[in-house]
Amino acid sequence: MLIKNEERAIKERIAMREGPGKVIIKDVCPKEELYEKGRLYAELTLKQNCGVGFHLHENEEEIFTVIKGQAIYNDDGEEYVIHAGDTVICKDGQSHAMTNVEEEDCVVMALILFK
Repeated sequence: MLIKNEERAIKERIAMREGPGKVIIKDVCPKEELYEKGRLYAELTLKQNCGVGFHLHENEEEIFTVIKGQAIYNDDGEEYVIHAGDTVICKDGQSHAMTNVEEEDCVVMALILFK
């Protein structure tokens, strides 16, 4: 199965999880290809001062890998800067948020897996 880059679904979410600005979500593959083991595998682009608001994950975990740029990551209340090449994991029962405060876009790969 081949999914060409130009065939990938793209969505824009304003105030994603009540976060600032908009997040561009480009699916890596349709949800159906995750065999009911997850609900998202996508590339997220955060422009300057845009991000995903603080939210809880229940019965699932989310894995982010930064591909380009950097962002401020809130890991269950502790904030730090994540850079290209870094991976963060929000486990079941934890909360997180992420905001790009730099001029350069922040691009992350996001994978949400069910527990």
